[in-house]
Amino acid sequence: MLMKQTIKKFTKHPLFKFFGRITSILFILLIIGFLTIYNYIEKQNGEYITQLIAQTQTTFENELIQYTSLYPQKNIQFFFDQHYQQLSDNNIIKLEIIDLSNKRIFQYDKTPLPPHITSVFKTISLSSSETSKYIMLPINDETFALVYTKKIQSYDNKVYSLKMIIALPSNTINMMQDTMKKIFISVSIILALVVISIFPIVYYQYSALEEDKYKLLRSNFQTLAALGNAIALRDSDTAEHNYRVTYFAIRLAEVLRMPVNNFPALIKGAFLHDVGKIGISDSILLKPGKLSTDEYLSIQKHVEYGLEMIRSVEWLQDDTASVIAYHHERIDGSGYPKGIKGEDIPYCARIFAIADVFDALISKRPYKNPLSVDESLLFIQDNANILFDSAMVDAFTSIASSLYTECYNLETDALEKLFLDAVKPYFDNLDLISHRKDKI
Repeated sequence: MLMKQTIKKFTKHPLFKFFGRITSILFILLIIGFLTIYNYIEKQNGEYITQLIAQTQTTFENELIQYTSLYPQKNIQFFFDQHYQQLSDNNIIKLEIIDLSNKRIFQYDKTPLPPHITSVFKTISLSSSETSKYIMLPINDETFALVYTKKIQSYDNKVYSLKMIIALPSNTINMMQDTMKKIFISVSIILALVVISIFPIVYYQYSALEEDKYKLLRSNFQTLAALGNAIALRDSDTAEHNYRVTYFAIRLAEVLRMPVNNFPALIKGAFLHDVGKIGISDSILLKPGKLSTDEYLSIQKHVEYGLEMIRSVEWLQDDTASVIAYHHERIDGSGYPKGIKGEDIPYCARIFAIADVFDALISKRPYKNPLSVDESLLFIQDNANILFDSAMVDAFTSIASSLYTECYNLETDALEKLFLDAVKPYFDNLDLISHRKDKI
């Protein structure tokens, strides 16, 4: 288990991600380089083979046309009988001439061939748009067969199909393969040297970018803490409320197995849930008695004020609004500001509503004394499926006592550390922030 956690932590480290990106870029470059080289070598090999074929059959084609023009009474069989030695000298081991009616005009076989070569020779053909085609196959460890077909035309405009097999010594193929291998190794070395040479520059720029990212993240959390704690101090005489209520919400979300990518919205929203109370007068916010109807309507406006405050903060506006806007909505539709109910209330807001009310009940406020854990939990359970999501209430019931014991009597510094440790897994590089706590 410890090894698994260590590996997971290592794979999330920025340096690991950096090296992973560099490796991926190098791998992609190698693939592109290899494909480019392969296509180039294939083109060169194709040109070589084309020249080889041309040298072999052009002589026959030109001489055949000349022969049929000089001796129209002679047939093609007689022509090749006169050129038998030339066939052997050109490494031709099989040759056929076929006319348009698919009649074999001439056939030459120097040596028996393996079945797979014979099969390809029989089946190779040209489409109406093709003038030539070739396939290269191994005969044995020492020789390759070049199976080739082409349309040729005699002096009297008769069209024939020429099919032949040319033997290629393995050293010719090995030469092609060695050339490909040498070029591939050379390009790979060049690519590696290029990457290695630019690595220090890229790493320096990446480190600078990561440092800027850390600074921005620290700045964002400083803003988050300053705004959230300013309101908490004004409303409840302590900044500990925000740390506790956010911590409760995180732990409840974990028990509910909420998707990891939803946690940043919950955390930021929880910490800034009452930020709009900065626009509420002290006479209402700190009133020790029951609020009048007008005062209650006034305090409800803190939701609107809070949304307005985060609207211009890009780091907050995309995902924080759901908790700020809906944490006072209730399952039965009796909440505010919109009176929505059930699953229409965003998931994070339903989680936070339980954490917020629980902390409010166990805490001392200007208008109330704290309740015990059992009394607070009983209130929440009695209002399951009325004010709160019943499934979330069941989950919270299983952890409420341990949460209270864990953090309620902690000093602010210890509570802040508990909060940061809980938040750390859900924000990239937040571990660096907790290690540089003196800069917060």
